[in-house]
Amino acid sequence: MSILYKNLHDALATLGSGPALPDSVRPKAFPADQLWSKRNCGPDSTRSRHPSRRMATARWVNENALTPLQSIVSRHHGLHWTVASTEHGRRTQSGSALLLVLFTLLLITGLILSALTFLESGVEDYGALNHQFRARQLARSGLAFGLNPQVTNQDTLLLNQKFKPNSEFHVVISSESTKLNINSLLEQQRDDILQTLFLQWNVPLKAVNDVINGLKKWTNGNQEIQPVGTNTQQAAPSQEAGIQTGQQQGIELVRPFMAVSEMAEVPGFGAVIAAKPDWANYFTVWSDGTIDVNLADASMISLVTGVTLAQSTQLVRHIWGPDGIPFTSDDQPYQNWNDVMLQLGMSSQQFQIVQNLLSLSSSVDRVDSTGTIGKYSTTISVVAKRTSIPVAYLLWQEK
Repeated sequence: MSILYKNLHDALATLGSGPALPDSVRPKAFPADQLWSKRNCGPDSTRSRHPSRRMATARWVNENALTPLQSIVSRHHGLHWTVASTEHGRRTQSGSALLLVLFTLLLITGLILSALTFLESGVEDYGALNHQFRARQLARSGLAFGLNPQVTNQDTLLLNQKFKPNSEFHVVISSESTKLNINSLLEQQRDDILQTLFLQWNVPLKAVNDVINGLKKWTNGNQEIQPVGTNTQQAAPSQEAGIQTGQQQGIELVRPFMAVSEMAEVPGFGAVIAAKPDWANYFTVWSDGTIDVNLADASMISLVTGVTLAQSTQLVRHIWGPDGIPFTSDDQPYQNWNDVMLQLGMSSQQFQIVQNLLSLSSSVDRVDSTGTIGKYSTTISVVAKRTSIPVAYLLWQEK
């Protein structure tokens, strides 16, 4: 027996093969007499002009359209598959869109972080340059005080100043006349002083002689030189008015050293560098060739004069005054050569030999000014003749 269902919904409900569809998606019901197509059932068709064929066609349609319930079920499953495919496509599109959004967010985040890093480094560099510039300005301010010929190391309030919150400058005035002028020693052929100094630094004797000969060849343009140890000293005659400065017979240097660092280029000088890494602190090319007895240390005075270290130490302690501290108000610098000679325990003949290597004051000074702001600092070192008008600058270094 064939059952005519009005629509797919009723057929599915009868079979129980799926949930009931809502009214909004129910298919439209067609009467059996309207199941003919326009081509076969139109007014001009052959079937419309033969009632028997029309009835047979209607009966075939009803039997084939209503009896096979499997076709209804298959149609329901087809509809379910179409809906599922549509939902799967939508989910795939949604997942792709989500990945694209995440990638875009990561890209934007990376660009923002890169820009922030670049800006941060730029700000730090600007801040460092700003602090370094201010530290240099402080160093120049301290230098203005230090180059004044009326200012001495005793003026600590002027040479050491602090500013809020964390800036300051510190100035040290020293004399180039506390160091050995290598050109003056070679001009006056004082090989003995260089030899004694290098031996004190534990440089082997043979290496010492090689270094001194190398220094002499350098300044004489590799011309023939007088070997080490053959130099003779000539003392200047004393006068009745007192002991006068002795003049040592010297030679003219063809190529004098223009900087202390050039000494390191002399063949064989490596032995001195190995024995005394800070050797450069003992030499200069800027002084007038004399050692200031009021500023030099005991070891330098002992080296130049030939007296014992104990004698030179006693001379320095006398200069420092009762408190034993240099550059204080109770200092007692020497004012004449007789007091120096007596304090050193030297005879007039002995003193004449070394007097031309000594002085009571410095003509060339070194001023080191350091400006500091936090962890940034700049040091300016100037070698100048402060007493000349205007100030004569011999060297300007910044570090």
